[in-house]
Amino acid sequence: MSARTAEGRRADRERRRTCVGCRRVAPPEELVRVARTPDGALAVGAGAPGRGAWFCRASPGCFDRAVRRRALGRALRRELSSDELEVVRARLFGGAEREHGPEDER
Repeated sequence: MSARTAEGRRADRERRRTCVGCRRVAPPEELVRVARTPDGALAVGAGAPGRGAWFCRASPGCFDRAVRRRALGRALRRELSSDELEVVRARLFGGAEREHGPEDER
C-alpha cells in the first residue's frame, strides 16, 4: 500500500498558518496574506507569489500589533515605509479605524 493513506490526504487539506500579529494558528481560510513579490512590491491575497505573512481576517488589531512589534517586516524580510503600511492596511481592512486596546498604551 502507498505511504499516502486517507489520514495523510486529510492532513494535507488541513493546512495551518500563524497570524504574525497575535500568533493564533488557523486554517488559511480564516486568515489573509500579505506577500513581498519577487520585484519587491507588496501584494494582498493568498495566491500572491513571494514571501508572505498571514493576519487574522478582519482584525486591524493583529495588523497593528505586527507593525508595532516589527513582525511584518521580519516575516517579509524587508523594511516597510509608513506609506506602504498604510496602503496595505487600507487594502486589508478598507480603511477601518485602528483598534486600540489596553496593550496599545505601552
